[in-house]
Amino acid sequence: MPDDSRPPSTPMSAPPGAPKPPSDASAHRPLLDRLAQIVGADNVAASDADRAFFAEDTFRSLETPIGAVAPGSVEEMSAVAAACNAAGVAMVPRGGGYSYTDGYLHTRTDSITIDTRRLNRIVEINPADMYVTVEVGCTWKALDDALAQHNLRTPYWGPLSGTFSVVGGALSQNSIFFGSGLYGTAAEQALGLTVVLADGTIVPTGSHALAGGKPFMKHYGPDLMGPFLADVGAMGIKTSVTLRCIRRPSARRHISFAFKTGAELAEAMSALAREGIACESMGFDAGQQSARVTDAKRSFSEDLRTLFKVIQNGGIVDGLRIALAGRNYLKAALFTIHCAIEDKTEAGVAALTKTAKHICKAAGGRTLPASITRIIHAQPWVPPDSILGPKGERWIPVHCIVPLSGAVDIVAAVQDLYERYKDRTTAQNIRTGFLLVTVGNYGFLIEPVFFWPDARLAMYDKTMRPEHLARLPTHPANEAARATVLEMRTALAELFAAKGAVSFQIGKFYFYDRSRLPAAWDFLKRVKALVDPKGLMNPGALKL
Repeated sequence: MPDDSRPPSTPMSAPPGAPKPPSDASAHRPLLDRLAQIVGADNVAASDADRAFFAEDTFRSLETPIGAVAPGSVEEMSAVAAACNAAGVAMVPRGGGYSYTDGYLHTRTDSITIDTRRLNRIVEINPADMYVTVEVGCTWKALDDALAQHNLRTPYWGPLSGTFSVVGGALSQNSIFFGSGLYGTAAEQALGLTVVLADGTIVPTGSHALAGGKPFMKHYGPDLMGPFLADVGAMGIKTSVTLRCIRRPSARRHISFAFKTGAELAEAMSALAREGIACESMGFDAGQQSARVTDAKRSFSEDLRTLFKVIQNGGIVDGLRIALAGRNYLKAALFTIHCAIEDKTEAGVAALTKTAKHICKAAGGRTLPASITRIIHAQPWVPPDSILGPKGERWIPVHCIVPLSGAVDIVAAVQDLYERYKDRTTAQNIRTGFLLVTVGNYGFLIEPVFFWPDARLAMYDKTMRPEHLARLPTHPANEAARATVLEMRTALAELFAAKGAVSFQIGKFYFYDRSRLPAAWDFLKRVKALVDPKGLMNPGALKL
C-alpha cells in the first residue's frame, strides 16, 4: 500500500502563465564564459529572449534559467556538467521541447538548460545484428529515414511530432505511438545507454557497458540502465542509445469503427490489444474528434498534398477512399476506433484484419471509412501545429495507463469528472475530450484533453509554422479558464493515483512519489543521492 504517512505532494503550483521576468545573470558570467570555451560561444544562449524561451513548456513556466548550453559531443557534455557542478548550478536536460508536465521547467533561478539537440548523429546502423546506435538529439524522423534505406525500423518508431521530437526525449519521458500497439513504449526498445552524471562522469549502461563487444544485448548481469530511462533527466543526461531494429513490414491495412458508448469502445480496443493485432490502435470521443478532425481549418493546398501522399504511399484506391470519405462522416459518431494492421504478407494482414473486424462488430461497432490511420501513415511526421487548437485555443492533455481490465472503468471515471465540472467548463468555454491508445498487449492509455481561449505563450512563435499561426485567431489572457483547466488536470492526476495507474511524462506534475511503496521510494532517493549527491540534476523531477 502507498505510504500514507508521507506528506501529500501536489503538482507545481506556480500559475501557468508567462515566464517570470529574467533575473540578473551577471553573477553567472564566469560560468557562461567557461561554457562558451567548452562548446563555442554560438552554442550558449543567454539573452533575455533566449532565457524566456527556455523557461516555457507547452503549458506554462516556473523559474527563468540563466541560459542554455548545447554540447556537441559526449566529451563536451561531460565538461559542461563538471563546470555546472563545480559552480553549484542545476542542470535541466531538454530535447525537442514538447513537454506539458513541467519536465524541463526550472524550479531554481540558478539553473541552466542542457539543450541536447546538437547530439544528433546516427553512430551505427547494423543490419546484420539488427540494432542502431544514435545520439539522443537525433529526431525520430531522421532516424527512421536513415533506417528505411536498409529496410529497417525500430519497433516503436516515434511520436507524431517526430520531425522535431528527439530520441532522448522519448527515453526520458517514455513515449508511445507508432508501433506501440505491438511493441510497447520507447524505453522498452533500448539495449544500451551512455549517460553523463551530474559531476561529469561518463557512465555506459546496458549493452554499452560491454568491453570489446557489440551492443547487441541488454542483459548481461544486472541491468543498470533502468534508473536512467523514464527518469525525466533526474538521474543523468543521456548522450547516446542503442535501439533494437526490425524489418519494415511489407503489408498494411486499416479499419475504423464507430460505437455508441465509451464502454463499447474500451472493450473493443482491449480485445484487439490482447490478440496483438494492431500496430496502432487509437480511439476518440466526440469532443476530441470535433477538435482534431472535423473542425480543423486547413487550406485546400494542404488537403491536396495529403491526398497525394496517401496515393503515393497506399495507391490510387486508398486515395479514392480518402477523397470519397471526406471528414464529415465522423460528426455523427460518438466514439470511434482507428487501427493500422501490419504483417509480413498480404495473406497475413488479411487474416488479422478479418479477426479485428469480428472483434469490433462483436463489441457493437459499425464500420466507418478507414481514413484516419491511412492519412497518418501517409504523412507520419506532422508539424507541431496541434499545440494550439483549431480555433487558436490553448491546448493541454493529461494521461494515464491502466491494465486492459481497467479500461472501461477509467473511461467512465474520466467522463464522470468531466460531468462534475460541466457547468464551469460550459461557462468558461472550455472544451474537453479524450484520446485512447493501447500499449502492447498489456496497457490502455486514456488522454483527457482541454481546449480553452487564452493568450498564446511566446514559445509558439518559435515552435509552430508561421503560416499556420497566421490563420488562427488570437485570444486575450484568460486566467479563470486556465485555473479551471489546472484544477481539472490536478483532479485527474489525483484520480489516476487513486486508481493505481501509471503515466509517461512524469515531469514535476504527476503524483509519482505517492505511487511508490515506502521501501521503493526510499531506494530511489538513495540512488538519486548516489548519482547526484548535490541534487543538481533537474531538481523537482519525479518529486525528488
